[in-house]
Amino acid sequence: MPKEIQSINNDGRNYQKPSERTARFILGILGWIKDIFNPTRTVLPRGQVFQHQGCNLAAGKVLRYSRILLVEDEPNIAQGFINAINNYYVFGPVKIHVAYAYDAALRFFDNEDINLVIMDADLDDLDGDGATLTRIFLAKSPGVTILANSSSRISNLQLTGLGALETLGKSTEKLTSWLMLNDPAGSGG
Repeated sequence: MPKEIQSINNDGRNYQKPSERTARFILGILGWIKDIFNPTRTVLPRGQVFQHQGCNLAAGKVLRYSRILLVEDEPNIAQGFINAINNYYVFGPVKIHVAYAYDAALRFFDNEDINLVIMDADLDDLDGDGATLTRIFLAKSPGVTILANSSSRISNLQLTGLGALETLGKSTEKLTSWLMLNDPAGSGG
């Protein structure tokens, strides 16, 4: 046997050294298996829709904000706001459209009858930001309610200057307080 193929281990057994091609193949398979059990990247959808059904509303009560567009590029923050909305609306049906990207926000707004927008001013998207979306939404539907939702005070002020009614500062508590004042039917009030 050629010297480079055969190797003798300390226990006296003969083992073949793998070729470089075989070694790369094995390492590739191991990397693939590692990605299955511990993925290194997350594929995020551009947008999602969540339907929440609370208890039946009392006669004569109407939800003011039953079709909500949440524009937020951070999934964990978006989930916190989805939970806050679901917890607040004990009564009535609410549809939450979550846009993680600029194009999804435009698509939802154009195709749905949105009556409340929670806008991330610092949307990290090459196509545009929250200020651009605010201008577009208010031009298309001047009566839509927009809440600025940025951790940056300057960005929140920019959106309020464009027509956003309130700043949330990424606070779900502020959103719940705002809903209590502006859509009391959702909590039974």
